[in-house]
Amino acid sequence: MFKQAIKLLLILFLLLGAIPVNAAEKEEKAWQDEIAYYVVVDRFNNGNPKNDGGDLDFEDPTAYHGGDIEGIIKKIEYIHEMGFTSIILSPIFDKENNANEVKTLDEHAGTVEDIKQLVEEAHKLEMNILLDYGEIDQNLTKTATWWMKETDVDGYYFEQVDSIDVSVWKDFHKDLKGLKEDYYLVGSMESDNSNVRSTYIENGFDSILNQTFYEETANVFANVDQPFQPISEVVSQSSQELSTYVDNDRTMRFTRHAIENNQHPGVRLKMAFSYLYTIPGTPIVYYGSEIAVDGGEPPANRPLMNFQSDEELIDYLGKLSIVRKTFPALTKGDYEVLYEKDGMIIFKRSYQEESLIVAINNTTETQKVKIPASDIADNKKLEGLLTGDTFEMENNEFEFILDREIAEVYEIKEKTGLNIPFISVFIIVPVLFILFLILAYRRGKKKS
Repeated sequence: MFKQAIKLLLILFLLLGAIPVNAAEKEEKAWQDEIAYYVVVDRFNNGNPKNDGGDLDFEDPTAYHGGDIEGIIKKIEYIHEMGFTSIILSPIFDKENNANEVKTLDEHAGTVEDIKQLVEEAHKLEMNILLDYGEIDQNLTKTATWWMKETDVDGYYFEQVDSIDVSVWKDFHKDLKGLKEDYYLVGSMESDNSNVRSTYIENGFDSILNQTFYEETANVFANVDQPFQPISEVVSQSSQELSTYVDNDRTMRFTRHAIENNQHPGVRLKMAFSYLYTIPGTPIVYYGSEIAVDGGEPPANRPLMNFQSDEELIDYLGKLSIVRKTFPALTKGDYEVLYEKDGMIIFKRSYQEESLIVAINNTTETQKVKIPASDIADNKKLEGLLTGDTFEMENNEFEFILDREIAEVYEIKEKTGLNIPFISVFIIVPVLFILFLILAYRRGKKKS
């Protein structure tokens, strides 16, 4: 009976909390609403040792380490619980048969049936699966079309897309869109020219990686007391269609940067992710960053995943994901800096009638900052969504007080009036719970 009561309460909580999310789900599917997790298949999880063969070599960073598609299937709930909505798989095709009309799967990765099952399990969780295509060849459209038809994957990720003329991508996009209307096309570029990026986005790509953002990330977040201005300027000048990241397959791990600065990687990543998840652009998290995996330049940046690590950072990512998904202002809103100085930043994200305030104290001391109410909202209060910090306007201004190395996302709310969610949780739910217990008791007496 107790378990049934708990289930009832959980359902009520979910119904109460689902109202703003459902409203957002009615809008058209867009990459900027996604939160992506890039998996290096070989280094993630060994789900089927039978496909290992005799090629395992953990000492060689370029050798096979045992991960496969089945291993991802077995850990898909782990990825989903952190709030990720899309999974990008590293190249899984046989390098020796790269130019065939139908690319051959690497025997260590698994089978086509494994890919189908992964996509099916992902779709049950309303997640997408994208394939990192690997080397771009002359049979690009044929092979990509075949894999989409055969496995129902949700899109592709390509490296160095500007190595091919944009007209090729325009035709590629047209062919695949005819096959799957809402598929995703994401890529990286050698050029960091914003006009060039825009051209490729206009001709089929949903997003291009924001390389300039990455270059500033380590400078700002891998240490404390660093000015936000360089990275904030990049964000202000970047379009919503870009994807942001703190490290990836081609870079040294963010954790290594923090260690070189004698900083705690977990705390540094918390600060970096707080910014990553609250600015314009789609976050792409490289596998293992949620446990502060260390690694130098490639291929040393791809160690085996460790699922026995501290869950503090994992839980924090989950919180950030919930906040990002709940408020469209964080995925579609503008970006307005209200304050920035020596490692402390306060900015506003607004979309339609919704506004949020984000404050990040990336310094070694508690910070106190006063912002005029006219820059935020008159006669309102700010309610923290991560730490629960809540305060009201006083003397026509808001005073932000943040401890060192803390971030908070504030919802702007009315100062007075009935708080319906509060009443629902603390009054209606207990009453329903009591009624449930009474009914259960009466039914028990009738049976006896």
